[in-house]
Amino acid sequence: MNSREIALISLFSAIWVASQITLGQAIGQITGLHGLTQRFLGWFLMLLLAEITERFGRVSLMATITASATRIVRYSAALHLWVVGLGYAIGGLTFDILFFIPSMRGLKGSYRAGYLIVASIASGVVTTLPYILFQLFSLGSVAFMVWLPVYLPKELLNLGLNVLGTLTAIVIVPKIKIVFPALQLDART
Repeated sequence: MNSREIALISLFSAIWVASQITLGQAIGQITGLHGLTQRFLGWFLMLLLAEITERFGRVSLMATITASATRIVRYSAALHLWVVGLGYAIGGLTFDILFFIPSMRGLKGSYRAGYLIVASIASGVVTTLPYILFQLFSLGSVAFMVWLPVYLPKELLNLGLNVLGTLTAIVIVPKIKIVFPALQLDART
């Protein structure tokens, strides 16, 4: 890992953490919905970092740093918050894996955009799995079945935000690569 990659991971992690702590909490209090900033900005930054670095593991590291930092900053030992953080770290790893599948790297145009949307949905679903399993074991099966229909619409919104963040990055990445060619890392270094 070179110094530019470390700097990008640090910068993007800091942006993601700061937005979750400030903007995310404010939006959550106003709308009653949580995760809006994490999902949109997180998946935007994941795709941006993967495109710029073109190396596996950078997105996983950023997601893990962000998940850990937001849990530490929130001063809470609540287990469910750490389970949610674990979900974001695993979601980042999943996005990393899906982005760097060799057979998918050659896709172009709408096929590539479609694949990236599928990757953002799949990684978003994986992000939620630890929390859903935690709820199942915490509530028990009967209460879980009552809770699940209330939770699923919120999760569908979150998945929509994953897609929106990914689509925004798909549009912006080519412009960033033109304007800031120095950000484009040489894959050999």
